[in-house]
Amino acid sequence: MKIAIVHNPNAFQGEAACNEMLQIFERAGHEVAHASTEEPNWQRLISASNERVIIIGGDGTVQSIAPHLRETKVPFHILPSGTANNIAQCLGQTSNPELLATHLDHAEILALDVGMLEHRNGEKIFMEAAGMGVFAELIFEMQKWPQHSQMEMADSRKEKFARALKELRSICDRYEGTAWELTVDETRVRDRFLLIDLMNMGLIGPKLHLAPGADPGDGYLDFVCVRETEREDLSRWLEDQSPGHLSAASFECRRCRRVEIRGNARAKVHVDGQLIEKPAFPLVIKLEPAALRYGMVKGR
Repeated sequence: MKIAIVHNPNAFQGEAACNEMLQIFERAGHEVAHASTEEPNWQRLISASNERVIIIGGDGTVQSIAPHLRETKVPFHILPSGTANNIAQCLGQTSNPELLATHLDHAEILALDVGMLEHRNGEKIFMEAAGMGVFAELIFEMQKWPQHSQMEMADSRKEKFARALKELRSICDRYEGTAWELTVDETRVRDRFLLIDLMNMGLIGPKLHLAPGADPGDGYLDFVCVRETEREDLSRWLEDQSPGHLSAASFECRRCRRVEIRGNARAKVHVDGQLIEKPAFPLVIKLEPAALRYGMVKGR
């Protein structure tokens, strides 16, 4: 099979591990083209001439590469090598390169929805979630953390999760609820909220199961919200979370296809792991059904 491999050289497995993976796919009989995300023209590999694209990296790498496949509809696979790897987990991806290489021809190909956030200044695609409130504030705070490669190492994942959870609990305690007016499909919702997220997948942030029933291929987003009056419930849920022992949330949740949001223009908005600090309201968050295709092999 003719495949393209695009990898993030800064992910914890590093360049040496990526070279080993290339050899694994070549030994399995595949014709391999390869590029690093640090190369200025890596997008050349996102071509219909390739039968599959293998993405090696974490959630941020997948979020930057996969949307380029919307036009070609070439299926992609993920070999997760980031910190949280929420997308890979939600899509049932294997972390075993030998298994993927030897079972690539028989992988099940599935449709994947993507979300779209539109505002007066443009639009942004998301794969996991978009929203406002405590998770946007967490991303803002994490931008202040020192960046060094050791934090991406496998041994540091629990440390990073623990720190993110601690930060999120602190934010929950001090974050003032914000008044929003939303139209969720045809339903009008008004209140003060600590959290509003449109989930395409079940996981968010440090592997938190915010929308445990979300299906990234069902043609719907899961609208999850926590009202200001529910602060104690949110705090209690966060207190129960710890790396390796994460429980599913049970907050208000409804399936929808389109949400329009009006409110405080000073509020931060997150689109996956990216932050919009001064969004131009109103916002429209909607779904592009079956925009992508991905492959899943049996066995993990």
